[in-house]
This record gives sequence, structure tokens and C-alpha cells, in this order.
Amino acid sequence: MKISLIDGFYSIYHFVPGHNHNLATRSQAHQLRSQRKINEAQVASIEVAKSVGISTKAAIDLIAKQACGFENLGFTRVDMKNKLYSKRSLQTKQGDTGGVLEYMEKKASEDVKFFYSIQVDEDDLITNIFWADSKMVADYEDFGDVVCFDTTYRKLDDGRPFGLLVGVNNHKKTTIFGAALLYDETANSFVWSFKTFLNVMSGKKPKTILTDEDAAMAKAIKIVLPETHHRICVWHMNQNACKHLAGCVKDYKKFNADFQNCIYDQEEEEEFLRAWGQLLEKYELQQNTWLQRIFKKREQWALVYGRNTFSADMSTTQRNESLNNELKGYISMKYDMLTFFEHFDRLVGDKRYEEVKCDFRATQSTPKLKAKFILQQFIRYLRKR
Repeated sequence: MKISLIDGFYSIYHFVPGHNHNLATRSQAHQLRSQRKINEAQVASIEVAKSVGISTKAAIDLIAKQACGFENLGFTRVDMKNKLYSKRSLQTKQGDTGGVLEYMEKKASEDVKFFYSIQVDEDDLITNIFWADSKMVADYEDFGDVVCFDTTYRKLDDGRPFGLLVGVNNHKKTTIFGAALLYDETANSFVWSFKTFLNVMSGKKPKTILTDEDAAMAKAIKIVLPETHHRICVWHMNQNACKHLAGCVKDYKKFNADFQNCIYDQEEEEEFLRAWGQLLEKYELQQNTWLQRIFKKREQWALVYGRNTFSADMSTTQRNESLNNELKGYISMKYDMLTFFEHFDRLVGDKRYEEVKCDFRATQSTPKLKAKFILQQFIRYLRKR
């Protein structure tokens, strides 16, 4: 059909009534716009898959497999992505502040002891958020002597630092005490976070706190937790050493082994100082400013100085590394804020399920004695005497 505009009117001046193209085959029919339709059950299936960390593409592939091929699916990948985008745009149209408030209120209605605090600026935009549920508060009451605060993982494209306050439970597993989404990593943001945390936990202060080597964080701890022992996490020390020294030494693997020997294997202060001097001399790093700076803080990170400070074995188990790796499996920088909360709940739920399994093993089985043979020998020795 050919149409022309003549004197303000459209006029058909050529028309061919028969088809002038090949008809779509059965396997191609699902590509025709008139033949494509998405039902609510299919959308719901994709949303459920998304909520447990399955990508939209993988979820669509699964539905196509169940339908015996894409030609029987009734829609294309692009159709579903457009549908989901429209739906999620409606969910977040009120903006981050309104969406987060709605989410927090929903959590509070489900858990009467759920606590949250949101700090906003003069434009009513969110700056800092802190939240903790009743289980986190109860766990802190039992296991809150040692806390690790880590903001290594950054969330979303806006680069907001995501801070987790974690500890170790009776099974030596990581337990979460609280979480914070911060606007930045300034001392003011950290002070607000720590004060809010103490408010939730009825003023109970940890005996030891482990953090990254961060000046703003150290300043906030001195203001809010002056009586708490502040230790620098060894895992962060190794990360920072790699960042600052990888290009300064020829064989970083050997250097790292010697560096860790200084941190972990020295029993006395004199031994540590001797090993440190040998390390600098061996790799010709006497003038390295980063090493000079951290040496001044050695009492906060070298284990020889922390033997009398209770740390629940958190300084040596690389718990931060493990937790950061876990976070990557749950949270993506592509997520909007509401999706982020949804997947953080998955992380918390899985952590608690691990605790349930550990409780079950502890109550329904008998642990094997690792030192059975040595103990038997000791008993025989006592009997002889």
C-alpha cells in the first residue's frame, strides 16, 4: 500500500491485495507482534527466580525449557525485559526515600523489634541508613564482645559504602549484628553509624572492634567507643600491602610470605622488631612511606601486641575476606536500592539457616574427639602413676 498526502488529505494511490512477502513459519510465529503475550504467571515466575539470585536470562531459559522451546513460549526475551522494567519502574516511582521507608515499615510490621534509622539531608534525600532486626540484637547480646566493621564492599553505581557489623557465634560462624548504607566514608557518617548502633544495642559497647586502616573510622571510634580496643584487621593489612607494595618489590609472593611471618609468627616484641628490620633490609624498603606509617600503628595490627586482647579469633581467620566473597554472590552493583534490600535478606536468611544446621548437629550428634589417641596415651600414663 502506498499513501500520498494531497491538499491535506491522505490518498491511497497503489494497493496490492495479495501477500507480497513469505508467511511466517510455525517456528517463526512467536516473533509476530500479534502472537506475543506475557501472562502474570510467567512474570511471577521470573520475579521469584530473580528474588533468589537467578538472572532474568537464566529464568527465561528455564521457562522456555519447560515449554519445549522458545517457539512455544509466547514472548521473546526483550518482551519480558520490557515488562519487568515497566513493573519495577512503577514500584520505585516514589524515589529511594519513599521506597526505603515503605520497605522498612513492612519489616517493622513483621518484626516488632525491628529497628531502623534513616538520616536525610535538607532536600529529603537519604544520606545514611542503619537497620537491625530482633535476631541481630539478640545475637549481639550473646556474642557482641568482639565486632568487626567493614565497608569494603560498595553498593550500586552511586558508590555508596555498605557497612556490616559482624561477629562470631558459638559455632565459630559469622553472625550479623547490623547493617548500614552510608553516603560516604567520612568521620561524621561513621560517628552517626556507631551512635545509632549503640542506641539499638541498649548502650552495650564491644570490648574489641576490628576495622580497616582508615583515618576517618579511627577518629569516629575514638569519639564514640573510646574504651573499646581498636584493632586493624589483618586481612585488610594484607590487602593494603598488595595495593601499596606490589609494584615496589620484584617478587611480591615471597615478600608477602615474609610480611605475614612478621604479623603472625612472632611470639615476642623483640622477635617482631628484628623480623621487621630484616624484612625492610631484604627488600630495600627502608624508605617506603607506607611501611613507615603502618609501623607506627604496629600495636593495632601485629599479633604480638594483641595477645592479651580478646578478639574471638577474628583477626586470624580472614573472616572479612570470606564475607566479602559471599556478598558478591548475593549483591550486584547493578541493583537499585529496593532490590539490594531484597537480596541482603537472602544473605541473612542463608546465614541463619547455617546456624540452624550447626545447632542440629550439636544437639543430635556426638562430636569426634580429634585428639583421641593422645588422650588415651595420657590416660594410660596417669594410671601407671
